[in-house]
Order: sequence, then structure tokens, then C-alpha cells
Amino acid sequence: MTPAWRLPQLSDVFLSCCETGLGLTEITGDILTFSTAFLSAGARSVISTLWAVDDLATALFSIFYYQEWQQGKNRPEAMRQAQVKLRELAGNTLVASYKPQLTELLKQKREETHTLRKISEAERKACSSGSSEYQQWDEEYKKYDKIGKQIYLSLKNLEKSCQELKPFSHPFYWAAFTCTGIW
Repeated sequence: MTPAWRLPQLSDVFLSCCETGLGLTEITGDILTFSTAFLSAGARSVISTLWAVDDLATALFSIFYYQEWQQGKNRPEAMRQAQVKLRELAGNTLVASYKPQLTELLKQKREETHTLRKISEAERKACSSGSSEYQQWDEEYKKYDKIGKQIYLSLKNLEKSCQELKPFSHPFYWAAFTCTGIW
């Protein structure tokens, strides 16, 4: 929130990580959030979440939001429409309209992650156990291994969601998103 961090060309920020809309009152009496920081740096609006939202639901929500916004709706209306679309999305529509691209993207990312995991594993093996280099490559290996497992779970969740009538109808999937800033 320092004046040195100004991004005047920044229009919109979409924070898809978990609980990015929650503040920390322990630091000061004010509520400090990532949204506050981005708005102070010059963003016009910030979309954030109040809890950890499913990755697939977040991806679909962001697609719906930007489709609505590009059609000329203001930010709150685009967000509301995106929530409605996500809530009402049928499994068969998910299969027909989104599954092929999402599956291809996830498989591509899985391959990239697998390659990076293999590289970090080879680098780790080249170092002596217990050295700082070994520890760094071990952390890299663990990071890519974890990402690979998350991608695998996302692929499984996509398959499961496609078989459900309305896989994202529960508020857990669509109600966490908030929008702050200029409409």
C-alpha cells in the first residue's frame, strides 16, 4: 500500500486463491485485504473470495464473469449473472461446452508439471543429500508433485461434475465471490 506501488493501467484484478477477500484485523484496527492493496495500487475493481472455492468452479465462474462483462454489463451485474450461470450449469452443458477445452488444458498442464517434476528430481539426485542445493531441489520436486496431484484431482472432479445434474448448484461453489471497487 506504499505510494511506490502504483499501477495506473491496472483495470481489474481477479484473485482466485482461497480467502482472498478476508481481512486481517490483528495488524491494525482497519481491515486490510488483498483487495484493499490492489485498489490502493490503482486497480478499478477486485474480485476475490471469502473461502477456498473449487478450482473448476472458479475457472467456470471467471469465464462466465468475463463473458458477461464483455457484453457490456457492469461489474456487479456481470458477477451476479456469472453466479447464476454457475449455479444453473447442467452437467450435460458442461460436457458439451467446456469439457473438451478444460480436459485438454489440464492434460497439457499435467505434462508440463510432470516434466518439471522430473527435472527437479534429476537435479536433486545430482546433489549430495543434506546439502542446501539438495533441499532446494527437493522443495521444487515436492511442489511439482503436489501440483500434479491437484491436476489429477481436477480431471477426476471434471469427470464427476459432468455426470451430475447441476454440479455447482450448492452455494459453496458460487457464493464466495465478492467484487470491490468502482462499478
